[in-house]
Amino acid sequence: MIRLQYSVFQRSIGAMFRHSLGDDVLVFAYPFDAKRLFHTFFCPPLRMIALDGQKRVVFDQVVLPHRFVLLPSCRYIIECDPQANTAAVLGEALPAIRQYAPSRGTWDAVYPVDRLLFAMTVQAVADLRRVYDRLKTPQDPVDERVLRRLPPYQRGEIVQSAGFLLDAAGIYALPHSAVRVAHGVLKAEQNYLDELVAASAAGVPWQKSFPAHCLRCGGKASWRPVLSAPDTLIPEAAWRYLRPENAVPLCHACARTLKWHDQEDMRIDLVWGLWGPRFEALLRWHNAARSGTLPSDWPRVEYPLWPAEYGGKTWQSGSGAYIHAEPRPPHGVRRTNAQRRALARILGVAARGKDTPAHFVLSYAAEGEKSS
Repeated sequence: MIRLQYSVFQRSIGAMFRHSLGDDVLVFAYPFDAKRLFHTFFCPPLRMIALDGQKRVVFDQVVLPHRFVLLPSCRYIIECDPQANTAAVLGEALPAIRQYAPSRGTWDAVYPVDRLLFAMTVQAVADLRRVYDRLKTPQDPVDERVLRRLPPYQRGEIVQSAGFLLDAAGIYALPHSAVRVAHGVLKAEQNYLDELVAASAAGVPWQKSFPAHCLRCGGKASWRPVLSAPDTLIPEAAWRYLRPENAVPLCHACARTLKWHDQEDMRIDLVWGLWGPRFEALLRWHNAARSGTLPSDWPRVEYPLWPAEYGGKTWQSGSGAYIHAEPRPPHGVRRTNAQRRALARILGVAARGKDTPAHFVLSYAAEGEKSS
């Protein structure tokens, strides 16, 4: 399966934290030819194929883990399983490349390798310092209870930094305490690595940067969560309930009027009307998590929000992928007419334009909402 790597974070993750690529083919596309620097830290063995702007193969090698790879001037890079047939891979990837309009955003190899590696190492040491400062004494082991005081997205950042730091320890003379803490972090978090890496991309705080206007009256409001995590869910996965798709902005007065705390069906209908298929996907994940029926092969590094099949046909295919992981306000949500009617009914307004309070509902569609 061809998987285009769109976002900066998606490109930086690539094949990391996977046992193998299997049938997946990762395609990185850029707007111009240039020498480029890739690495295979935390990656399985890969076949890397680089093509120039004329679609000519300029590099084709199997690359082992924990390597920096300096690619010749190229525009497209393909990563696949080492046993994959090159001709078959190119036959699948080239049509996707022709339809893809890439954007700038990842590192070029013109940046000196030593400076790049040093900057990454400095950042990793800074992340591990957050754990070190929470130890009672410098000799204390890293305890899981210490890490659980941090939010999951920060734990995910620290896990990635710990892994990189242990690789960099063979290149730089790092503080012994930093190396010891890195070992301790990976040991303590070994059961939650995929969930924490997912949280580092999709569970970041968002409320302070989102508009907090009441959906009913337009006044000052707070974002109110709808679904609650079941008792059986591990804390490392509960960050999804803090996603915006699980919340509605309402002021205190309107919450009282709507009897927010007493009307569960109303809360579900309201968040469904506001977020459309984005809430539907979250609800499907919630029900599966509560019943213990989540797919066992769900690749959280690629799909941190929910499994690809939960995205629904009324939004974008694979809406749980990293390209959609960054929390976003409810602009451009693809709502159905039924969802729009649910909003108007619950809020007690008729969608007659800007002369009624309904414009507070419709303002969320200002950036391209569609009906289907």
